[in-house]
Amino acid sequence: MEHPRNPFILGHRINRPYFCDRVTEQEQLTKAVINGRNVVLLSPRRMGKTSLINISLEDSVDIRENYQTFFIDILQSNSLSEFTYLLGKAVFNALAEKSQKGVKGFLAALKSLKGTFGFDALTGLPTFNIQLGDIQHPEYTLDEIFNYLEQSEKPVILVIDEFQQITKYPEKNTEAILRQHMQQMSNASFIFAGSEFSLLQEMFVSSKRPFYNSSEMMHLGPISEDIYIEFAKRLFEERNRSIDEEPIRWAYCLFDGNTFYMQRTMNGAFADTPENAICEHETVVRSVRAMLASNEVTYREILSKVTVSQKATLIAIAQERLVTNPTSGAFIKKYSLPSASSVQSALQKLVKSGIVTKNLDGYNFTDPLLRIFVNSLYFTPEF
Repeated sequence: MEHPRNPFILGHRINRPYFCDRVTEQEQLTKAVINGRNVVLLSPRRMGKTSLINISLEDSVDIRENYQTFFIDILQSNSLSEFTYLLGKAVFNALAEKSQKGVKGFLAALKSLKGTFGFDALTGLPTFNIQLGDIQHPEYTLDEIFNYLEQSEKPVILVIDEFQQITKYPEKNTEAILRQHMQQMSNASFIFAGSEFSLLQEMFVSSKRPFYNSSEMMHLGPISEDIYIEFAKRLFEERNRSIDEEPIRWAYCLFDGNTFYMQRTMNGAFADTPENAICEHETVVRSVRAMLASNEVTYREILSKVTVSQKATLIAIAQERLVTNPTSGAFIKKYSLPSASSVQSALQKLVKSGIVTKNLDGYNFTDPLLRIFVNSLYFTPEF
């Protein structure tokens, strides 16, 4: 992807020329794992933590040449068996890109799954075609995977995205099982990425939890407004187009600097700007409206499933954008909410469902575009 048609890349790995800033964060992350320290990378959803991790691991010559890196995203996983399956598949796929000898050694190490692997009919090489149901004893298989990694000729970096998901598994001892394995690894560094602040903070800060004090905390906030403006202007200019500061600043404010929505907005605006033309403010607004239109059915479905109390609380948060004290008398009175206990109950359900996020500053929408949609339905639209 040396010269993409649209430089505001979405849904693909991003190369450094099209990746905005994060130089300090990249240096911090790389330095930590190279020196054997584990990192908890906290950020709201769609703020670019996965891209930051990929860029950090790929840009470092030291890591590329001297480390084995593995990446798993466990957001959709629901059990220790599924975690084990995803980890095994990630290790298999990473090894398959480099060495069939490594693949064969890995499969031989998985004695608990012996006989479940297939072979490619054309090449005769082994394939990772096991089913989730094949993992009958995840503790044994997990032990085999970590034992294999411990014997690796190169040190290992294991990235686990949305790590807080393990707290929702039915196996209540999952944290203890994984912590024990990780403690026994002498050649590995771990990056635990996640977006649910309260869960991850509790996991790594509480002295009662297995992962207490095991990793350094790294918070990923929005990219600086001025830095993103210069980045966007440069990408337009490199393709013989131009855009003024004002519409970029407007979009940044609208989405509170959310990286994904800034990229999506600029992607649409760039697509609608002919070569040798100026991207007008209305072109940027049209890009946002197109996003709202494409998500309308999904958002109406989300709102149809919340209770009256939850919806009232949600509408109030949409107006405030960030609520620091949702049970205060002033907040309840301002939005005619029933009671503090009602708001607290509604918030618990909204946070659990992922519609609202609780972070260090307070409560806000997990998806800023949904906030804009709610305001457009119940109040004066934001634009």
